[in-house]
Amino acid sequence: MTAAAERSTRSLLSIQILRAVAALGVVLAHIFPGAVIGTAGVDLFFVISGFIMVYASERLFGRRDAPRVFFLRRLARIVPLYWVVTAVLVAYPVLAGVDLAAVNLTPSVILGSFAFFPTPRPDGSMLTVHFLGWTLNYEMFFYAVFAGFIVLSRQRAVASITALFVAIVILGLVFKPPQPLGFWADPIILEFCFGMLIASAYRDGVRLAPAVGASLIVAAAAAFAASAAWGYHLPWRAAEWGLPSAALIAACTLSKGSPNLGIVGRAFGFLGDASYSLYLVHFPVFLVDRKAWSLWGPADEPWLLALVLFASSITAAIVVYLFFENPSRKWLQRKIERRSNATLPVGSPLPTLPSSDHMPR
Repeated sequence: MTAAAERSTRSLLSIQILRAVAALGVVLAHIFPGAVIGTAGVDLFFVISGFIMVYASERLFGRRDAPRVFFLRRLARIVPLYWVVTAVLVAYPVLAGVDLAAVNLTPSVILGSFAFFPTPRPDGSMLTVHFLGWTLNYEMFFYAVFAGFIVLSRQRAVASITALFVAIVILGLVFKPPQPLGFWADPIILEFCFGMLIASAYRDGVRLAPAVGASLIVAAAAAFAASAAWGYHLPWRAAEWGLPSAALIAACTLSKGSPNLGIVGRAFGFLGDASYSLYLVHFPVFLVDRKAWSLWGPADEPWLLALVLFASSITAAIVVYLFFENPSRKWLQRKIERRSNATLPVGSPLPTLPSSDHMPR
């Protein structure tokens, strides 16, 4: 392995580590409701998603068959686990004999959740059956737009999508359209653009001096600490949490020097691979854990309950990743590759970063 290739591998392993950090932040925010800053993991995910789509689609840009190949592979990555978890969460109240209206669900909300289409609940909120599914509605919107522009060169596609998203946000702020247009026009969609721009710079060979990368990390940490100390302001989420997230991604991917992360880094890299499972599975795991704790657990040991929630969600996520998410994704992607004229290697995980055991291409 050349020195340049080794630095590249370390830089991209750091993205996997940040995926793990993002998922763990969301989990901790749901264990400790006061730790609102943990939900900034969503913003970190969005920036990472923008980066991954551009980085991993390098060999698709400009191809006529790219939209179909790209979007099918995104469906193979996102749909199976999300649909299974959503089905479980729909079945849970039904089997318990609970009226769906009592849990703020309607048939249209359920169908919208499976279709990744933002649908208001009876109380007016835009939450899906899985209350974290609203983020996947944004992801799928981004994928659909990305698929439409991937026939262009990388630079033109990134510039066009960024211009379009900026225009959508401006129009949303000015005209305040009804749902679901108002949902899609939220400034949070700009976080995908942050990641795309960083990935395009990476592919163009832009690199930062180590001191600049370190400064970006310090600035991002200070921004997150300030938000945690002084309070979070929802209208400015894309700036308050999105820009610090982008600074972290830029520092990790564009810096000329990157440390040897060792066995701890590889462990977090693996957890980054399983971060999608952790993100989706921890909520139903919490439901089961809290129900069991209410029956058998000591009421005066909240920290023990927190430890159980944390450990069981990570364990369940790893099991789900190893035995369902990863095998189902690879099986579907092989079927997609056999039915396409794509020149990518069979089983190559197009829209994801290489794992810590593989070299980036």
